[in-house]
Amino acid sequence: MSEITRKNGRYWEAMAGHRRGETVEHLRSGGEVISPEELAVIGPVAGRRFLQVAASVGDAALSVALQGAQAVAVDIAPSHVATGRAKAAELGVEVDFRVGDMTALPEDLTGFDTIYISWGGLCWVPDLPVWVADMATRLSPGGRLVIAEHHPVWEVLSVAGPDLLALSASYFEQTWIGERDLAKEPQVVKELGLEWQPHRAFVWNLGDVISAFLRAGLVVVALQEFGDREMYPGFAHGQHLPSTYIAAGERPKCD
Repeated sequence: MSEITRKNGRYWEAMAGHRRGETVEHLRSGGEVISPEELAVIGPVAGRRFLQVAASVGDAALSVALQGAQAVAVDIAPSHVATGRAKAAELGVEVDFRVGDMTALPEDLTGFDTIYISWGGLCWVPDLPVWVADMATRLSPGGRLVIAEHHPVWEVLSVAGPDLLALSASYFEQTWIGERDLAKEPQVVKELGLEWQPHRAFVWNLGDVISAFLRAGLVVVALQEFGDREMYPGFAHGQHLPSTYIAAGERPKCD
């Protein structure tokens, strides 16, 4: 693993013991883990091979496994993986949980119908074109790489006061600039006041994402943007700004 990945791994492991994800009861009852909008892009999962990367405790993998998918979940933090395995055992469902770097996956992780990364995962990819190209080789013909993510506009805007926004990073530069926005730290960091760990994140704008799909030979089958006022706390018009997005690229059935 690169030095960037090692530092980011230590950052996630420092908080992983405090992050449990959805309850077993929520998962067992079929509670929402993957949104209806994401599921519409992913399609039916029963009998399909599903890989969740930057998986945290693997709630999405657990959810689709309960629906009959053959699921694999990869996360860089051993404590996240341990939590996911314990939840799978309690649910009585089989998910292949692995500790690993999503930018250096083992060769046997291939032939997937869906590769899925969600909320707060893509910012840990240091070289998006290289990563997307690797994910494309791990898809079966007709398989999809599905990204459900914080919108890069939200990533670079911070609420500085009542109805006041400030720019905390560049939309066009891949690495963070300016002051660290504490409001965008994981919830457990804010709640517990955990000691700050050195880490490095990246801003990938929508042009970067779609260009990476195309360079990897994927067909763009979805690009949807959504607003969420709660993601701009203190800014009354937050619903009019992009907050999240879903993008999907499909490997052609005949390469």
